[in-house]
Amino acid sequence: MKQIPHLFYRATTQIWFYLMLPLFFLGFVLLYKPAAMIGFFDAGTGWLPFNVTMLSAILLVWLAITRNLIFVLRRHLRFNWLSYTAWCLAEVVIVAFFMGLYMTLISHGAYSYFTSVGFCLGFLLMVLSYPYVIISFAVAVSYKEAPVKPESLIRFTDNVGRLRVVVSANSFLFVEADANNVTVNYLDNDRVAQYSLRNSMKSIEPLMLRHGIVRCQRSYYVNPRRVKVLRREKDGVILAELDIPRLKPVPVSPKYYDELSSMLS
Repeated sequence: MKQIPHLFYRATTQIWFYLMLPLFFLGFVLLYKPAAMIGFFDAGTGWLPFNVTMLSAILLVWLAITRNLIFVLRRHLRFNWLSYTAWCLAEVVIVAFFMGLYMTLISHGAYSYFTSVGFCLGFLLMVLSYPYVIISFAVAVSYKEAPVKPESLIRFTDNVGRLRVVVSANSFLFVEADANNVTVNYLDNDRVAQYSLRNSMKSIEPLMLRHGIVRCQRSYYVNPRRVKVLRREKDGVILAELDIPRLKPVPVSPKYYDELSSMLS
């Protein structure tokens, strides 16, 4: 299944989720006032606005934790649409347990804990499905693959920012990590050339993403426009063959396979 766009891991996206979902929940209950929700959240106390505000705060705190976790682990997470949907569903289920505890306490035992959790889960699924879908759709639509112009140049710098080598995006083949260095492989007058510079894979990641170069393994970035075929060996190893005769294939990790294969024309 196709992986979600990298925009879903950005800090601004997480802020949209953990601010807009509680606000939508609060506004929906207090403005729309569905009878079943009003009767439950009032809990016979007459404190409906207070209760709904506290429940929204619980939602805000929990989403702040889970969404910040996505941002912090963004370099390690590889969500496809199914696993991302499961993550969102887990957010709703867990917050329902906390809301159920609050409602049980505020009602002084009028609602049993599991009855409260059931009601909260049902209401959350009904209300939050709208902002989840809307925000996710907006982020997905705003994502566009940056076209790489034939004349565009990739400027590689070392670990102190000094320009070391400039490579045409069309001539670039792959980068390989080598201890404390990275080795740039590219075409120079139809001949494969290499240039080694002191830098890390993490430091060059923004440069790679900017030019449509993708990570295919812990120690490799590859130009998907130069990949001719992906093949799986008998021992399960996945290799990317580039369109250069007699050039060694580039290893591909299973977690990067879907993203790379989706970019092949």
